[in-house]
Amino acid sequence: MSDFLPSDVVVEILIRLPVKSLVRLRCVCKDWCSLISSNTFIATHTNRHDNNKSGLLLFRYGKSIRLNIVNSGQYENFSLRTDDGSFGNNNNFIQLSCPLKPHSFWSRYDFTNIVGSWNGLFCFAYNDHYQRNYYSYTLWNPSIHRALSLPEPNFTLSLHGRSKHSHGFGYDPSTNDIKLVRLVYLEGRLHGYKVPPLVEIYTLNTGCWRAIAAPAPSYIVNERCLSVFVNGASHWVAHTPPEEGTFRNVIVAFDMVDEVFHEIPVPDCFVGKLYLNMTVAVLDGLLCLVPFNERMEEQSFSIWIMKEYGIGESWTKLFNIHISKGLKRVVAFRKNGEVLVTDRIGELLSYEPHIKRVTQLGFLSSTEESETGTRYCEDWFYLDKYGESLILLNAKNGVSGR
Repeated sequence: MSDFLPSDVVVEILIRLPVKSLVRLRCVCKDWCSLISSNTFIATHTNRHDNNKSGLLLFRYGKSIRLNIVNSGQYENFSLRTDDGSFGNNNNFIQLSCPLKPHSFWSRYDFTNIVGSWNGLFCFAYNDHYQRNYYSYTLWNPSIHRALSLPEPNFTLSLHGRSKHSHGFGYDPSTNDIKLVRLVYLEGRLHGYKVPPLVEIYTLNTGCWRAIAAPAPSYIVNERCLSVFVNGASHWVAHTPPEEGTFRNVIVAFDMVDEVFHEIPVPDCFVGKLYLNMTVAVLDGLLCLVPFNERMEEQSFSIWIMKEYGIGESWTKLFNIHISKGLKRVVAFRKNGEVLVTDRIGELLSYEPHIKRVTQLGFLSSTEESETGTRYCEDWFYLDKYGESLILLNAKNGVSGR
């Protein structure tokens, strides 16, 4: 590797460099290219450069724009923003170009969903409105301006009729591998869904999908609840199927190392409650639950954290969120303790729980189009921590960002 320095010293030097420098240094020689591209080096580099301390956030929002009297389109915007008081300043951000779409505008009937992220790598699921069972998936690393389109899942070709899909995205430290798990519920009688779901998993190291050997969960995952990755597992809010008789809410977790499902109890007060729009989240590295009863006259969210992972008795309520305009959903938590939420008209707000202060951030999703024909799409608000990632994806199949 070098005629002047021992190989271990060269590794120590390289491991301290930023991602963009390392990508360029792969061209120095074959040995450096092999080293920098190895899973072991990437894992060590990731551990050395803690993305949680970068202070940057990846923010996604969407605009619905009237192109003319007849046609309209949607515009998806990605930017990097500092997790401080300047977050809502639309003059202080770094614009990102996501290569997922060939153009900025597309049919309002198609949509993308951010399945999740891990250390600066993001996973998208794209659903074609006209082919309800068809999903395509893309991994995106903004640090190196590269995206990878995943192969078609195995279950797609064999499905008939309606189905619904849930996804989990995370990391397997035992093999230094990125994994995407997919739960497919086939339609049953009376517009319900059959359990257990079909389950398959994609691994970046192999580049292909396969079925898992472990039994699938006998629960129906809440379709409106995105998964979160914490403690080495993806988590979803789920409930018992209608035909079981006794209704019960539960959190279903999928361990990315052992590739098995297990249950985590919700707080006792929510076990048997119907009509709860519950979601899971991560707060200070802990599993978090956000219940919201849409049928209550005074609508409010409550924030709960599980202080000891897997121990139901350790659920602790932190605070309630109540806004006079009414609430729609919790978007994200920030390091200063503020919570980003949307109200009933879709405006993005910042809520400070200790003083119960609400701050407008300048993103309003109005039901009435403005004079310019533009309005924000509240369902597209997404916020997560961002740090540079050395995960190179596959150079043959990747497509460069613009």
